[in-house]
Amino acid sequence: MEIRNGLFVYKNENCMKQMHDFYDKSLEALNVEFEEMQVDTTYGKTHILIAGDRNKPMICSIHGGNGISTLNLRIFKPLLNYYCIMSPDVIGMPGKSHPYRNLNTKKDDFAYWLREILDFLEIRSISFVVSSYSAAMLFSLAKVFPERIDKAALVVPSGLAHGPIIPIIGKMSIPFMKYYIKPSAKALKGITEVMITESDEIWEEFFDLMMSSYKMEMRPPKEYTKKELCKFNSEVIIFASNDDIFFPADQVFKKSDQILNIAPQKHYIKCKHLPSDSTMLDVCEKIHSFFGE
Repeated sequence: MEIRNGLFVYKNENCMKQMHDFYDKSLEALNVEFEEMQVDTTYGKTHILIAGDRNKPMICSIHGGNGISTLNLRIFKPLLNYYCIMSPDVIGMPGKSHPYRNLNTKKDDFAYWLREILDFLEIRSISFVVSSYSAAMLFSLAKVFPERIDKAALVVPSGLAHGPIIPIIGKMSIPFMKYYIKPSAKALKGITEVMITESDEIWEEFFDLMMSSYKMEMRPPKEYTKKELCKFNSEVIIFASNDDIFFPADQVFKKSDQILNIAPQKHYIKCKHLPSDSTMLDVCEKIHSFFGE
């Protein structure tokens, strides 16, 4: 039975339309082959993008918290040289899936939701590419259904460790409050400067739209323990930066060594929370080599 309760994540129906229009615009801007489909899940309809040549090996990539699949595909676009990418819109976040927030991290709903998607597509196991909040979603799957994960590439990942809370509050909360009180280009820049490595009009447009039309998910992603991941034995590669205010590399790498059964490959990158295109070009080449396709 579909779960219908939960918070409607837009301020109104028109705001949802504006986000969908941006979705279509940013998808077209990718200039890649794609197909779209809807999957009925326990938690609501899930919209899925499959980008790239279907004759190439398929991998799965999930967008980050309060993020959107089209921009996630933009980040990992270099991987389309080697793979097609299956990318579900997370329920209760921007995108075209069920617009009600009802996935409960305490109940490992992300794991069961992802399993339903893989079952629908008749995928027994697949390699994942995730970043930020979606790493915690992957770890939920790793906890409950570890056999569904071939290999995993994590970029500036959540689910392991976070940075000091006071700097996060100081550098993010104040700019957010300024924007909500009086939206302006200057207030928006105060937010994007903390998040984005290189100025980018499309990302800035998305942040403006997200904060003006969407009710953000403010709950932090869950952090996992060695006990919870005791059955997860897939190979993992991690890319992280000490300039990332949310998930600094030193803390992330230390925790990954403590809780993962197989020691992950670890790479320092130089970026804020959203890496530059040049950084991602190098990251994607390393991911391709790691996947071994």
